[in-house]
Amino acid sequence: MPRLHPFSAASSPARLLPAIKLWAEATFTASGLALSFSLSGDRSTLVLPPPDATDSIGERRDQLWQSTCWECFAAQANTPGYFEINLSPSHHWNVYHFTGYRQGMSAPPLPPPVIHSRREHDYYRLDALIRDLPVREENKTTWRLNLAAVLAKNDGGKEYFALAHPGEKPDFHHPDGFIIGLAVD
Repeated sequence: MPRLHPFSAASSPARLLPAIKLWAEATFTASGLALSFSLSGDRSTLVLPPPDATDSIGERRDQLWQSTCWECFAAQANTPGYFEINLSPSHHWNVYHFTGYRQGMSAPPLPPPVIHSRREHDYYRLDALIRDLPVREENKTTWRLNLAAVLAKNDGGKEYFALAHPGEKPDFHHPDGFIIGLAVD
């Protein structure tokens, strides 16, 4: 599972969570896009709400990134558009489609993802299956992804983790952050 790295700007003092490690993984299956996010370490300083849903299906909600949120950005090869997938520890979710870099945002009608999470003393894992992403058939076989996380802290601060941080500030939408290539059969 690839490791997510914290963002740290040279101009700001590091407020990072040294005792926290994050990993993320994405695979396409016959059922859809499977995402897994894992966190290990001391979770006591993090806002990590329990699931609201008892049946693994939370509500579709906006602005999940305002608190702890697991994120996947997925673009089909040779297209400027991409999807943003937001998953909350509370099992709430959203999927947006952008026609270009932070442009033309819409929320395509999708069935709710199936979300499961597991918590232990120093470990947390969230698995989700995103079904029925609207894709262009001619580009169906090749995708570029960025996997990321926003970790909200009890003191009101936030930390940003991703596979890559290509800009001077955290920007998971940046096309240079889509560093994983993923093939679909």
